[in-house]
Amino acid sequence: MSVEIYKLHKLMNDMNKDELSLLLSKFKCSRNKDSEYFLKKIAVRHEKKDISRTYVAIDTDADAILGYFTLALKCLSVDVADLDEDVIELMNLKDNVAQAYLIGQLARSDHAERGSGKMMLDEAIRSFFVGKDMFGCRMVRLDCRDELIDYYRSHDFRPIGKNPDKDLNQMARFI
Repeated sequence: MSVEIYKLHKLMNDMNKDELSLLLSKFKCSRNKDSEYFLKKIAVRHEKKDISRTYVAIDTDADAILGYFTLALKCLSVDVADLDEDVIELMNLKDNVAQAYLIGQLARSDHAERGSGKMMLDEAIRSFFVGKDMFGCRMVRLDCRDELIDYYRSHDFRPIGKNPDKDLNQMARFI
């Protein structure tokens, strides 16, 4: 298997609309139907509006999407009451708001090999190191379900609270 990571906007430029739609329509993620829906119905619109950037991991031998991740910038309102002082210091808070890079989506397909998620997460973090070097900002954040907390902890993320709807855990990693 040969895996390449493509920027979605490059695929948008290199393929006609029908070809791209067909490629994206083949992505299946039964573990998280919202992630499947995002790639198929929202990612292209976010690219066009410069809301986020989506990166697609493709098995070039099988011409199949193994997974994808979406990166963006998003400020984070923080309730400092339950946070350690060292975390608060790393966040560079101003009026309880922190600048952060966001991993908005990270999903692997049903047929992707074990380790594909880690490969995409590592690639996302590498992208943020480039951003940090160019623009500053040291916090990477994501929201995840309870069952993924340990997975993200194993990749140096730490819980910092719940999202406003209280249904996802906000996790942060400092780079």
